[in-house]
Amino acid sequence: MKFVIFGGGGKVARHFTRIASGQGHKVVCVVRNDSHHSDLESMGGKPSILSIEDATVPQITDLLSDHKPDAVIFSAGAGGKGDPSRTTKVDFEGAVKVFDAMEAANVRRLLYVGAIDVRDRDKGYPKHYTQESKDSSDKTWNAIGRYMDAKYKAEVELHSRKALQYTVLRPGGLTMEPAGKCQMGLCQTGKTSRELVAKALLACANEPKSEGLTIDLMDGDGELEAELSKVVEQRIDAWEE
Repeated sequence: MKFVIFGGGGKVARHFTRIASGQGHKVVCVVRNDSHHSDLESMGGKPSILSIEDATVPQITDLLSDHKPDAVIFSAGAGGKGDPSRTTKVDFEGAVKVFDAMEAANVRRLLYVGAIDVRDRDKGYPKHYTQESKDSSDKTWNAIGRYMDAKYKAEVELHSRKALQYTVLRPGGLTMEPAGKCQMGLCQTGKTSRELVAKALLACANEPKSEGLTIDLMDGDGELEAELSKVVEQRIDAWEE
């Protein structure tokens, strides 16, 4: 398969590039500047410079039309850091520009990296949350609420795009730990290895039945393949649960 990954210089994207390239897939890494070129090329990726903040929809469309990917991965994000306007420009407006460009370029398959607990808070806590998860949710929204709100707005927009064949993966607090076992589906808040996110993205890309699902992804006790099979067979959807 051929992938175009936005946020191509990020840690999740770098893990994905290494893993996917090692399995014979082609990965185009969209980055803001050339500072990551040598590293990404050493992992088997092909860097492509384009700022998601500054690019227009036609420019992104041209990039997708030139590379003709089988799937797009959106893992770009400001992370709630720096100028607050960057969060809106990257996590919401940048995502919507990619959605628009995918439709214009007739590229349908999207793997989108969201975040656990992205939701409409006016509806209350998800039914399955423990008190610990509720407390963690409040702490996260108080700390990086602008980021969480931008991610929520982007996912609302994504779920309205009937032409896109999307899978949303929602990790918890991202860590640098090696990928281990996992839990997928409806999860409590927790931690997620960045390398695990990368492996799960590739697994979802290879599983057409994951299309249309929003899937929580945490470090856990299950095998990735078994957890993904459970989710797709039972159609466990974490969106606005």
